[in-house]
Amino acid sequence: MQKSTQSSEERTVTELEVLGVIPARGGSKSIPDKNIVRLAGKPLISWTIQFAREAQLLSRVVVSTDDAQIAEIAQQAGAEIIERPAELATDDAHTEPALLHALDYLEEKEGYVPDAVALLQCTSPMRGSEIIDAGIRKLTETGCDAVLSVQPIQHWDKMGTIGPGDVWQPEYDYAGRQFTHEVADKYSENGALFVTRTAILRQYQNRLGDDVRAIIMDPARSIDIDSADDLELIRKLLPAIGPQQEPF
Repeated sequence: MQKSTQSSEERTVTELEVLGVIPARGGSKSIPDKNIVRLAGKPLISWTIQFAREAQLLSRVVVSTDDAQIAEIAQQAGAEIIERPAELATDDAHTEPALLHALDYLEEKEGYVPDAVALLQCTSPMRGSEIIDAGIRKLTETGCDAVLSVQPIQHWDKMGTIGPGDVWQPEYDYAGRQFTHEVADKYSENGALFVTRTAILRQYQNRLGDDVRAIIMDPARSIDIDSADDLELIRKLLPAIGPQQEPF
């Protein structure tokens, strides 16, 4: 693919080459075969592949997996497959090495070097395609290193722990509690989207850099499936609100 001589910061949104990577290893401790569990009539991973293919600003979509069944399902859903080495698909393996492996594989095999990588975890089936495009747009328009999606944290100023005997151990001064309007808003990563410039990912070996911008998502659409309870909640919410851009 012919590349522009402009830097990626100077290019327009439509000129930026962005690779969508969906990591999906086989096996799961919380939910058996979590990445391909059935959700609203199709495998979980198929929802993320659908949104990625519908996104206007993604250049191509690959699934990095060590599992033959996941690869077959992902390919049927329209994604390209990159076979992930077993050592990058263990319970303790981080995501960044899988991203870098995908980049190395495509550069070695095709000479393909994207300007940025969009990490799309398939455990966020409510994100929709608009969030993906919004993240890429923000990366381009701001010239930042990376963009991530976040959700608001409610009552963060009233947090605490529970000790033996269910004893409440507050981490705040309950004798001087503030009104809600006096408390600053706080947010947490929701795992739905990370968009990172390729140079930054290689430099830091991390999906985030120095200049990181955020996109706020609705909490109901920010659910990350990590347990059977999360899966059941998603199954109840899907018919009511669907992903970001349209109801099911």
